[in-house]
Amino acid sequence: MPMDRLRMRPWLEEQIDSCEIPGLKWVNKEERIFQIPWLHGSHQHWDLEKDTLLFMRWAIHTGKYRPGEERPNPRVWKSNFRCALNSLPDIVEVKNKTIKRGSNAFRVYKMLSFDRHINKGEEKIQK
Repeated sequence: MPMDRLRMRPWLEEQIDSCEIPGLKWVNKEERIFQIPWLHGSHQHWDLEKDTLLFMRWAIHTGKYRPGEERPNPRVWKSNFRCALNSLPDIVEVKNKTIKRGSNAFRVYKMLSFDRHINKGEEKIQK
């Protein structure tokens, strides 16, 4: 694991701000609400290079994937990313804004202020 590895939240903020990953964007930057493209691998328009870029970058950043040394495994990348994201106490999914099906599937999340992440289960986001 690299010594300069960022924790997930600051790393994710850098990725969103970079505008390098299609579909990864701030929905409302002031409220820290963002969306992540989340196309299912069985979708007819699914593309390894485009639809797994965020998950692959996280796998590379964490040392779980080394391009050129290992075969790409987008299922594992996505699963690891999802588990890491869901384990963060200061990021919650805004479920009523998420679109799970279709060619424009995405998930919406909110970064909580650091004083509001004490009990993630109690935080209800209904925007």
